[in-house]
Amino acid sequence: MIENNYKQAARLIQAAETISKLPVRVSWDDTLQVGAKLHLSEIEWAKQLRISVNPKRQDIPYLVASQCAVAIRFFQQQEEKQLISVKGSREKTVNEYIELGYSPEEAEIMAQKTVSGIGDQLRGMPSQIVVTTWLYRDYPELRENQLLHCTREVETSYASLTMPKAKFPQWLLISHQAMNGAFALATDYLLERNDLFEPFKKEGFETICTGLVGDVISGKPDTPDTDLVDKWLKRLELTDRFEWKAL
Repeated sequence: MIENNYKQAARLIQAAETISKLPVRVSWDDTLQVGAKLHLSEIEWAKQLRISVNPKRQDIPYLVASQCAVAIRFFQQQEEKQLISVKGSREKTVNEYIELGYSPEEAEIMAQKTVSGIGDQLRGMPSQIVVTTWLYRDYPELRENQLLHCTREVETSYASLTMPKAKFPQWLLISHQAMNGAFALATDYLLERNDLFEPFKKEGFETICTGLVGDVISGKPDTPDTDLVDKWLKRLELTDRFEWKAL
């Protein structure tokens, strides 16, 4: 039965329930665009940690475990900040799309979609590398499934290297590719798969990706996610595009 497919995540589930004092509930959703999602916005009113998982995935144990790890970091840090666009930066991005040949209406749609995507990636990727490292070190029962998961994620990210340069603002394209490359490089380090980063290396991303990974692994285990994101904002030269807003 599919419900038994995440037994390897049992220790993470228990740890998440202990720190949150809430039950973990796994629900199946084959419409998810990602492998799994932790519904943080439901915690207060639902009194549970609900994790949606795509039942078609082969890396279900790791998906459940990693979302439990995200929940643990959430309760440990208790940060109440939201990453938003700097005032005027969205309009600037709209104009950049217009300069690339989009109509004003198309530019509005593209700016909203892509800037939101970069913001989500900035908010999540540094902590994803932290979680990946933590689970590899402390949860050997997940390593086989973790390799399956990480390999899939990296191979999927190669598509970003083929995105047409004439269709996206350069800052957005490079930031997206560099963050994908950083995860590929971190996977290289952990899982000793030095072939996974090679496509990004060939495209000239070695220096910036090494710096991004260094920003994460040089910090202490309890370094707040917001501090890690701030380092990436500076390294990717995005401080004029994104800022923190207190909730």
